[in-house]
Amino acid sequence: MNQSENIQSWLRQLAELDSAMRRLNENSPEIAGIPQRIEAIRALIPTSMLAHYDHLKSRGKRSVAAVGHGFCGSCHLAIPRGRVAELRRSPEALHVCDNCGAFIYMSEEELAEAPKAHTSGGSKKSAAAPLPTRRRGAALAAK
Repeated sequence: MNQSENIQSWLRQLAELDSAMRRLNENSPEIAGIPQRIEAIRALIPTSMLAHYDHLKSRGKRSVAAVGHGFCGSCHLAIPRGRVAELRRSPEALHVCDNCGAFIYMSEEELAEAPKAHTSGGSKKSAAAPLPTRRRGAALAAK
């Protein structure tokens, strides 16, 4: 794994643990080891990325979101096609949503569907018959 792939994985784990902390009750037995795990993961992430993550989180926004069907999972706005293609080409790289600033990654379903889209024959045009054209004079004579 390269460094950006590790950071992406840590950010996703951190987001999952933070959401688990919000969902669980303080007295719940499942919450016992989560704060220690959060601190361990936070120690691995570079401070600039952690500051960006914390800034979004403090504003009540999702800091890490999956891209599904070309839409950001945080702001639900369309991701430009070029960025979606870039996410498919290099899913291990770190990317940020142009609209909301959340760290984005391609969802597992999208990555599984990507090879199917490329093997469907590319950009072949359909073999539909062309539409008939009428000449201007023929249309006037028909009236």
